[in-house]
Amino acid sequence: MTASQTIVEKTGSLIMSGFNGSSISSELKNLIVDQRVGGFILFERNYESPAQLHSLIKDMQSLAVSQARGRPLLISVDQEGGRVSRLKAPFSDFPSQNCLGISKSEDLAYRFGQSLAVELKSVGINMDFAPILDVNSNPQNPIIGDRAISGDPGLVSSLGYAIIRGFLPTGVLPVGKHFPGHGDTDRDSHLELPTVNKSVGDLENIELKPFAYNIGKGLEVIMTAHVLYPAWDKDYPATFSKVILLDILRKKLGFKGLIISDDLEMKAVENLFDFKDIPVLGFEAGLDQFMICNNMEKSIALQEQMIRDVEKGKIASERIDESLDRTERIKSRLIDFTPQTPPDFNLWAKPHGQLIQEMKEFVSA
Repeated sequence: MTASQTIVEKTGSLIMSGFNGSSISSELKNLIVDQRVGGFILFERNYESPAQLHSLIKDMQSLAVSQARGRPLLISVDQEGGRVSRLKAPFSDFPSQNCLGISKSEDLAYRFGQSLAVELKSVGINMDFAPILDVNSNPQNPIIGDRAISGDPGLVSSLGYAIIRGFLPTGVLPVGKHFPGHGDTDRDSHLELPTVNKSVGDLENIELKPFAYNIGKGLEVIMTAHVLYPAWDKDYPATFSKVILLDILRKKLGFKGLIISDDLEMKAVENLFDFKDIPVLGFEAGLDQFMICNNMEKSIALQEQMIRDVEKGKIASERIDESLDRTERIKSRLIDFTPQTPPDFNLWAKPHGQLIQEMKEFVSA
């Protein structure tokens, strides 16, 4: 399948881009049609109403499939519940995932995952950056905190899997994040590079445990952390670390799925690495998908740099094909995913409202 594709098609398929606006603009059309970008992440700036969002995604998918490639786009969002929920009412206002840890209820976690995914699927979103598999072990953490299920690795493992099981019947892809664990940081990677100064033993027993458990249960997509773990790698954060992504994630944990970077515009990356070096660093470390959340011009610049690096022999074409094959295995299940008609949120108002009330019982417990 990959042999007949051009280098533009191949590299575009490995980029996940943000974009501006709530309808198809000339810039967005260029990303889909000319640059062949294969994945997009949605933000508040792209959303006005469920009907508008459904129409936007349907138009995006039609553009992509019409390019004689028949491959759908990955349409993703950060919809975790709590303070990281890009899509507001009438999408349900679910509490943060830490209430699930307080409840210790796998049934509640399962129903939460299923309800969350049902709403996303109704507008055509096929990937959600949830659940949080970070262990909330640092009370000074400015970015994770109550987003995490628990400070107990065992609960994060089992309840994280319950959320994932809720996603599976809907076809929406859950993404475990932030590998190998962002819970014990005291810095925000949006602003600077955090460091987790734990021993290898502690990292394995705490940070890795939920990821290892869920990989064993079939988790297919993982997002990396822009965090430094000196016990494993003194020089590179997880996103660019061969030790962490290849030796630990691929070999030790046996992960065969898709590895997606966190946003490569975050200061933890921008302040330390030259933009032109990102493709080589990422592919050498084991990344499959490169995410640029805000600047569409940077998405194009990243793709152009990838192409130059392939042409100069800095990135092997076989390495591109490996990531493309993983991406297309995921996409092969997403054909005709977007519903034909806009959703009716009234169908879920009562059952999802009841679920929210059950979850809220544990918010301040």
